[in-house]
Amino acid sequence: MQADTLGPAGYAVACSIHSSSAVRECTELPSARNCTEEMNFASIPSRDRTGMTFVNRSDKPIKLYWLDFRAMRTLYRFLPPGDKVSQATFIGHNWLVSTLADQCIGIFNAAPESIAFF
Repeated sequence: MQADTLGPAGYAVACSIHSSSAVRECTELPSARNCTEEMNFASIPSRDRTGMTFVNRSDKPIKLYWLDFRAMRTLYRFLPPGDKVSQATFIGHNWLVSTLADQCIGIFNAAPESIAFF
């Protein structure tokens, strides 16, 4: 996924959970539209290692799920406000970020790049 803006730490800015004039909202991203077709985003088996960095710069906690080979959610982490995690993964694996109430924010395909949430 390519981002249009760089965050202050050099991460690619994926979206803003809150309305912001500087950063587009998560609901505007193609990855957010993927939420309606979650069952079509099963991870693809791969041996090509990569990593993704998730940064929660919002004031609300988020959940990080891996979508397994049947597109079923596997909870990996809760990410509190202000926290970040570098997640080892494989190219072709899909990751879903949700609110604490399990409302999908976006589905992201693992690639050799970083993603940040503001």
